[in-house]
Amino acid sequence: MSRSSIRLAAAVLVSLVVSFSFVACGSSSDPPAGSGHASSSAQPGTYEDWCDEHGVPESQCTRCNAALIPAFKATHDWCDEHGLPESQCRACNPNLQIARPAKRAGGR
Repeated sequence: MSRSSIRLAAAVLVSLVVSFSFVACGSSSDPPAGSGHASSSAQPGTYEDWCDEHGVPESQCTRCNAALIPAFKATHDWCDEHGLPESQCRACNPNLQIARPAKRAGGR
């Protein structure tokens, strides 16, 4: 496994833990419909867990949720130059592709 793959896996794990802790705390401040942001009920890793504005999973979007930044920095997945996770930094990694998960059967 490459170093960037390990970093990405660690960042995903940390962000899932953080995301589930927000859901468990009963956050009900969902973004307005059509805002391009996932609701708090979106399961991480699903089609619904997507930040249209930044093209990354909402559960991992440090630009929308600065509380995630320490988790990425703790796993050494941080680009100081551009202020976002290295695993999401298209300026440093121009060939980086972050794909939105496919919708599940039944419209989800």
